[in-house]
Amino acid sequence: MESLDPRRIGDTTKIQIQDGPGDFSVRGCQKRTCKRGKKKGAKLLCLALIYVAFVVFNVLHRVYNEINKQEGVEFDEVLRVKRDVISYGNRTSEPGLRSESDHKNCTTRSAEEFPGNFMTLKETRDGGVFAHILIVLYVFGALAIVCDDYFCASLEIICDELSLQEDVAGATFMAAGSSAPEFFTALIGVFIAESDVGVGTIVGSAVFNILFIVGVCGLFAGMIVRLTWYPVLRDSLYYLLSVAALIITIYDNEVQWYEGLVLVCMYVIYIILMYFNKSIEPFMEGLLKKIKNRKHAHKHRHEDHNSNQTEAAKPLYYENPKSSANGTTPSSSPKADDETTFSVKNEEEECSSSEEKSSEGDEKEYHPAEGHKDSKEYESPWQIPDTFLKRIFWVAMIPMHALFFVTIPDCRRPGRWHKTYPVTFVMSIAWIAGLSYIMVWMVTVAGDALEIPETVMGLTLLAAGTSVPDCLSSLFVARDGLGDMAVSNSIGSNVFDILMCLGFPWLLKSLALEDGAPIKIQSEGLTYSAITLLSTVVFLLVAMFLTRWRLDKKFGVICLFVYVVVIIFSCLYELNVFGNFNISNYCPRD
Repeated sequence: MESLDPRRIGDTTKIQIQDGPGDFSVRGCQKRTCKRGKKKGAKLLCLALIYVAFVVFNVLHRVYNEINKQEGVEFDEVLRVKRDVISYGNRTSEPGLRSESDHKNCTTRSAEEFPGNFMTLKETRDGGVFAHILIVLYVFGALAIVCDDYFCASLEIICDELSLQEDVAGATFMAAGSSAPEFFTALIGVFIAESDVGVGTIVGSAVFNILFIVGVCGLFAGMIVRLTWYPVLRDSLYYLLSVAALIITIYDNEVQWYEGLVLVCMYVIYIILMYFNKSIEPFMEGLLKKIKNRKHAHKHRHEDHNSNQTEAAKPLYYENPKSSANGTTPSSSPKADDETTFSVKNEEEECSSSEEKSSEGDEKEYHPAEGHKDSKEYESPWQIPDTFLKRIFWVAMIPMHALFFVTIPDCRRPGRWHKTYPVTFVMSIAWIAGLSYIMVWMVTVAGDALEIPETVMGLTLLAAGTSVPDCLSSLFVARDGLGDMAVSNSIGSNVFDILMCLGFPWLLKSLALEDGAPIKIQSEGLTYSAITLLSTVVFLLVAMFLTRWRLDKKFGVICLFVYVVVIIFSCLYELNVFGNFNISNYCPRD
């Protein structure tokens, strides 16, 4: 065998380390970090564009069907209009018959189901609507205080008494606490307003929770928050079933009593699954581990087979510094292969870790330490905040602080007050119900004056307003590194919104009607919004899989972009831009 110059071997090895695929230097890590970051961003952008294309295609498909349906009944419609004109002319000749017939064939305006407006219609349209909007914003602040400081505080004690896990508590009790305004909004919309304002609020809030809150957590958390795959996948899959059940329920624009019962029973099953989560989670993780082990074993057998065929043609040399100095030939040794492999693996790990640190600039990956405790401690409502904006909010909400302080016992206070959490729970519900009534009342009056459908107000103003406290709490939790609890709270809130906030009022209303008559859904556009909502969950799961279950800035920007697109198209549907999907034959004003 021809002797080799050890200096030549060293030079060759050096060239391979610098320029070959095994370059683990800082410069090489930075290059691969840049490439992988661009690839991840490109994947997320492509996913967002595909999703937007799906939304646009769905819109065009519905518009095409609507046009065909209108062309098919065009001739019958012309005949009906002619008959109506003839009958209308006959009725106008008889005094009193016209208005009586019109009121029989029209729908009562939702604003007339509430107490009278403190302004005239002209005053409201001439700028008085801003007073209604200010009242709504003030009610939003009051709801945030009563939900965060009192209602959720009592639910936290209940979760401690039941010894629930963090993600289970976030998906059940905490989700119910944050969704209390939506629940009473749906109740008021079904029983008092008798409109789709509750359904619009629930659908809009669901889109807000899925895309906007998760996007804000990724954009403003200030770190790369790692997520655990199991709780996110668990809640998302059940949420998919919930949205599918909602689509089936409202597809024919009618809700039967048994359909409301099915939704409520689905939430009961969800609670049972959450209760046995401690037993289900290890089983699922063990099953996934077995699948991974089988794949790795098959891969190693394939690699061993290939390595055995090429072992003879793969000489290994261990360069001893002493032998190099003496000019001797390096000897073949398995020690060289072991040490080289060990060194390369360490360098790969270092490069991988440095890649994650540098991939998001100043962001840092955070894992909550063991023994992490909630940093939220009791703060007196009369304590003046530190920042200027918080002081302005505190001064504006002093009347509500005083009312809550007098009527609701604060179970956060140390001592005997801790045992008053049942009273805190009940009184908080009473306040949330009253404030939600005022909120829906003002929004309905404002929308009626501006000729804006209640569903649009629900999709935008009510959905965002009722979900802002949930958004802030999820952001604070994500900044503490508890990404699982933040995402579980958002998705769990949606499960509660669809199954309970809609199912329970529909069940009560249908049972209260004579002969179990179905509840009418006025807007056909809500079916489209629900289908879009189904696709948002798929988008979220695919995006999280592409980002390896991490929340970062790129993920947040994509989610916010998709949220804006979905809300714009949903509102255009409700405003009948793409066809007559929201048909409301309101009675004439007096």
